[in-house]
Amino acid sequence: MNDERLSRHFRQENADLKSENTRLKMQAETQESRLREKDSEVLRLLNQIATDMIRKDDVDRLIKEAVEKTTLALKEEHKKEMEAMAAEYEAKIAELQNQNNKGKDDKEQNPGKSTKNSKKKGGTVICNTMEEAMQRIREEMNKAAVMQDLAFGGGGEKLSSEQKPAVNPEEENADDDSLVQSPVNPRGNYGESNYEPKPRPDEYSNYIKVDKDDEIEVNCYPGGCDKDSKTYGKRTNVIWELSLPKLKKMLVNLYRCKVNGKKVWAKMPNKDSLLKGSHVGTMYAVNMILNKYLNGTAENRTRKSIEYITGADIPKQTNNTMVNKLLTKIRNKFEETYRRHILIDPYLAIDETVGDVFVDDNGEVHLRTRYFWGFRTSVTNLVYFIYDKGSRSREVIVKFLKEFFGVIQTDGASMYKIFEKDPALHVTRLSCLVHIRRYFLKSMRFEDKTGVAYKFMERIRLIYKFEKSYKSLTDEARQKQRAIDIIPILNDMYQDLLYYSKNAAEKCGELLMKAINYALAEWKGLIRYTEDGMYRVDNNYAEACMRDLACGRKNFLFCGSDNAAKNLAFAYSLTESCKLNNINPYDYWADLIDNVGREGVDLNSFVHCRWQKHM
Repeated sequence: MNDERLSRHFRQENADLKSENTRLKMQAETQESRLREKDSEVLRLLNQIATDMIRKDDVDRLIKEAVEKTTLALKEEHKKEMEAMAAEYEAKIAELQNQNNKGKDDKEQNPGKSTKNSKKKGGTVICNTMEEAMQRIREEMNKAAVMQDLAFGGGGEKLSSEQKPAVNPEEENADDDSLVQSPVNPRGNYGESNYEPKPRPDEYSNYIKVDKDDEIEVNCYPGGCDKDSKTYGKRTNVIWELSLPKLKKMLVNLYRCKVNGKKVWAKMPNKDSLLKGSHVGTMYAVNMILNKYLNGTAENRTRKSIEYITGADIPKQTNNTMVNKLLTKIRNKFEETYRRHILIDPYLAIDETVGDVFVDDNGEVHLRTRYFWGFRTSVTNLVYFIYDKGSRSREVIVKFLKEFFGVIQTDGASMYKIFEKDPALHVTRLSCLVHIRRYFLKSMRFEDKTGVAYKFMERIRLIYKFEKSYKSLTDEARQKQRAIDIIPILNDMYQDLLYYSKNAAEKCGELLMKAINYALAEWKGLIRYTEDGMYRVDNNYAEACMRDLACGRKNFLFCGSDNAAKNLAFAYSLTESCKLNNINPYDYWADLIDNVGREGVDLNSFVHCRWQKHM
């Protein structure tokens, strides 16, 4: 029983070994087959490489042969040209020799007759002898010297050896320079006998007005001389120097005196200023504000700059706290008046941008990306940035324009579409051709010059070419010209947009279809701009005002709170409006800080289109 069981076990193991052997043989054959395939592939590639190398050698050989053939042809042609030129020169030399021999014969036959036989042929003087040629050269040089004297005067201030004897020896020691008569003709005497050089006007070096106290006079004397030495002349050179701002310490002494029988203390001179009770002056605050909102300098760089210039290390937090408190006061007093002047303008350009703000999120402070809205008026040329909890929602723009009646120009963002759907808002929306063009520009990367995107771009370029020529026209004339030039182009574009969107979508890629669909969605707002000559073809008018805010975002990175973001938005509003109305921002901010809190002051007088410095 045990033997039978053992034999079964051996038979089973034998079968398993055979099966494993068969599997290994098949695997080895498969690997061998794959190796043969790889060897054949390698052999094929080697043959291909050898063939390509042979072809390359053939091409190199053909190129070399062609170059050699062309070189030989050029050499033969050059050789023929040189032989022809040599033959021509030999003929001319023989002709000159014959003429020279003939001249000698004439001289021997007629000794008293002049031998000047130079000829002028084609603007070139031909001389018979070397002596005659040298004589002609000396004559031409003398003529050139005479013409130079007539045109530029007889020479420079330095006397030549011929001019020195003309100086009167008695004049060399003269005390007054006016008694010395220079033999040198003044430069610029273009043939006028009574020419007198005109002195430079005083405005040449005084085109910048400065106070008398800011003029510094430096006296320079020759070596070995001083202010007690006798002088014989004076020349004044103007040099402009820039002195960096200095930190000044003002000691304001308040005295107590009797007034109407009562002892009264004097009041601070800035009693109406928003800096009342502060330890900084107006220009200190103005410089801190404009270093950030005009020059785009971060607070840390401003602190280091003050330290380098004045040696004072003022903590950054001190300046930040002072600036934010001051901007909050200005915003609370003046922002509502400024906002009303924005809303009374009939035509607003609107855009938005982003910025990072630290916000309070359920008791925890997080850095979040928030939105700033920018508005630019067309009549009064004012800029207004708003920050409403960093939201870009439709509710923010609808709430802001609730009291507005007129036209806005925006990009194709979805929150602006409500003004096209709801007439009760009393706002007309215009589109922006630059945003329409942007998608076609992206599509051009994947097309040649015969593509669909190029056709649309050519028409858009033509529109801008016409618009550029309309800049000097009045609004009425501009509207008439648009009806003649622009509207036919827009109609053709619209027909092509409809054709490609409905009947030829398969000819367009995904990016081009996106451009076409965006243009169709914005078409009603685009065609409206031709209804009035005051309207613009794009929204660059608003986007240009966002540049300083974007540069500041790169420099000082974030706002510390929602209130700081509101202060930043309003500070940029006032500074940008100063630039657009050609107002000195330093004068405007100083006047605003000193007088906006004054009792009875008209806040409308601080709006840039009405501003004049308050006394």
